[in-house]
Parts: sequence; C-alpha cells; structure tokens
Amino acid sequence: MTNTFLFSREHLIILLIFAIFMYFCNRLTKNLLPYSYIIEKIICWLIVLEIVFEQVSIISMGNYNTLSSLPIGISRFCAYICIAILFFKQYHLFNVFFSWSLVCSIGEIILFKEIPYRFPNILYFLFIFSKVLLIYANVYMVEVRKFKINKYAIRDNLIACILYFSFILLLNIITSANYSYSFSELNLTGILVFFLITTAVYIPVFISDKEIFKFKK
Repeated sequence: MTNTFLFSREHLIILLIFAIFMYFCNRLTKNLLPYSYIIEKIICWLIVLEIVFEQVSIISMGNYNTLSSLPIGISRFCAYICIAILFFKQYHLFNVFFSWSLVCSIGEIILFKEIPYRFPNILYFLFIFSKVLLIYANVYMVEVRKFKINKYAIRDNLIACILYFSFILLLNIITSANYSYSFSELNLTGILVFFLITTAVYIPVFISDKEIFKFKK
C-alpha cells in the first residue's frame, strides 16, 4: 500500500516542527544536573506511558494484531535500551543507544511509516512523540550526564544489530508475523542499511575525540 502521508503537506509540517525541536533541544537540557534523578525517571515513565497508550489506542480502534502490533519495532527496542540506561543504570549500552536513537528517530520521521488511519490521528502524534523522546534522551545523556561512546562502539553496535535482527527475522519466519526490520522495510537490505548508517554515526565522534583510542599501559 502506498504511503500517501509520506512527504505530503502534513508530513512536511511535521518535519519542520521536528527540525525546530532538534535546534532548541540542547537548550532544554540546561541546568538539569541537580534534578537528574527526577528527569531520568520522568523520561522512562513517559516512554512506558507512550507505549501503553499506543497499545490501548490500537485495541480501542479494533485493529490490534499480535502479528504486527506488538511494541517490538526497532525504535521500541531503542526505547527499551534508554530505559535500561537511565532506570537500570546499564551505562555501557550508551554505545548502542547513541547511534540507534539518532537513526531511529530522524530516519523514521523522514521515512514516516504507514499508519492505517487518516491524519490527524492520535497514533500519528504518539509516533512523533516517541521520536522526540529518543532525541531528547540522547541530548540529555550527552549534555547533562556527559556520556561518551568508547572504542568498542562499533563492536557493540554490531552485536546489538545481530541480536535484534535475528530475533525479528526468526519471529517473522516462525510465526508469519509482519514486523519490519528498519525504516518500515520488510527486506534484508534494510538490515544492512541500518547497520551501515548507525556505524557511520560514530565516525564524526571518533574523529573529534582522540581520547577514545588511547589505551592504558
């Protein structure tokens, strides 16, 4: 089915608003370090509430299908990584979250997935809100908590991709489910593209931060 929303007037307006948010996002993290405990809990609960509200909305519209509606898409998996970092203190996962949050949010806002409802529908706004949360969480971790990726980032990204895409691939094969791999695609090319793009995200960081590759004697 052709996605008539993609690059329509409504979509272009959303892209503009999202671009403005990204421009001002850094300013929304100023002077939050003393309140970091509260902010992190708020981010985690907003993610959980958004996912629950989306599931309830789909059920209430009578279109819920376990073969396509479960919150296990790649951006959802990225959101779960965010919760693991902020709520369960699994800070090493920032290597993966850094690139995945950028690619999942920006990529999926640009290549807006097909939602089988007319705009404006609550699911459109929940979709946009979920991307905003990922971007804000990333900026918060970098600007407020001063998280940094390390020299194992590409390796960790590869491991995460193998684990996630293997799970989705097996799920689709065994249950005949219809879950996309990345960017709303159902083909294996999407997996390779996602890995290459998320890997490329690390390159500017590696170039700008020479300390990443310094080994202790």
